[in-house]
Amino acid sequence: MSNNELCILCSNPIYPQQSGGALRTYNIAKLGVDAFSRVSVLTVDEKTTYERNVERIHLLQAKKHRTRFDKLQYYFDGVISPSFGLRTPDLEPYINDQTLFQIEGPYFYHTIKKAGVKKFILNEHDVNWESSQYPVYNLKNFIFYRQSVKRNKSIEIKALKDATHVLTCSERDAHVFINEVPEVEGKITIIPNCVNFKEYRIFQKNHSCVKDESGLFTVLFVGLLSYPPNHDAVNVICSQIAPNFGEDVQFLIIGKNPPNILKPNNVRFLGYVEDVKEYIQKSDICIAPLRYGSGTRLKILEYMAMGKPVISTSKGAEGIEYTENKNIIIEDDLSAFSKKVRILLDDKQTRDNLGKSAKDLIQQKYDWERYRKTLHEIYKTHA
Repeated sequence: MSNNELCILCSNPIYPQQSGGALRTYNIAKLGVDAFSRVSVLTVDEKTTYERNVERIHLLQAKKHRTRFDKLQYYFDGVISPSFGLRTPDLEPYINDQTLFQIEGPYFYHTIKKAGVKKFILNEHDVNWESSQYPVYNLKNFIFYRQSVKRNKSIEIKALKDATHVLTCSERDAHVFINEVPEVEGKITIIPNCVNFKEYRIFQKNHSCVKDESGLFTVLFVGLLSYPPNHDAVNVICSQIAPNFGEDVQFLIIGKNPPNILKPNNVRFLGYVEDVKEYIQKSDICIAPLRYGSGTRLKILEYMAMGKPVISTSKGAEGIEYTENKNIIIEDDLSAFSKKVRILLDDKQTRDNLGKSAKDLIQQKYDWERYRKTLHEIYKTHA
């Protein structure tokens, strides 16, 4: 263990974990605890503050805004300031020669530059500048995206150029970054989103799955629903997939901030749940009809880790080294997506085979433990 410290700056609440991005940050922090004398994760939230140690990680969450004027100034800067940076708790106690900083996404770049930080690792959860291509569902986001798109790409390019090292979720994202910023090629490592496979194995060992005797089938979608690509996927489910089925096929949608949209009677929004594994276990099929986004979709890895058959678009499964029709079914034609769901519901043997192969894939390639050594080598080189 090094005497150096790792300080991670994250824009999402970490405790309890509420999104795929937060889970990526938290799991990478857990892998880092054996390489440093202390690992800290600093974040902010509109309302909730805390300071505690969880699994040898020091978690510090401060309030994002102190006054109403402070909030207005922050969002004003977020639209027009060329040096916009995300908020963090006070960095002063962490700035010394023994601390290696890691920023979760590019928008902490100006924040750490203002604080005098010279060395940092950039952990890219996706290609942030591509967010301008996502569908927009409210006026506030429309104005923000249109006003800030060029500025945001400029910040991301600067962060990529200045980072000591870059972590990215997928080979596809790495190629996008290298094509735009060729000098990043020699300092980029792919650390895909993963799951703690042992947790899923233990859950299934301790929780038997009793099939509902009502004869209903359950099709599941999970995701943070305020994230535009997930919002779009929910629209697709409600307008193009679920209406093709009767009430013997129930579509469950789990995620914080469900949209206020018209939905057929066989669609239920469950909101945020404490443990999504319980619902995945009871589902017959899990789906990911995404048309936008980058990175790797944690939801698909979770589905697979539970041995569930998955139907996804190629965009939804991007970044996963799958074998089509062996451990996942891919369908980009949304008119045919429903047919694939029906065929799979009618064929239990195929569902079981897909699920088993999917679980094997996760164990072989997408367990966080597989990347402990790689991450330690990166930290050792740059600390």
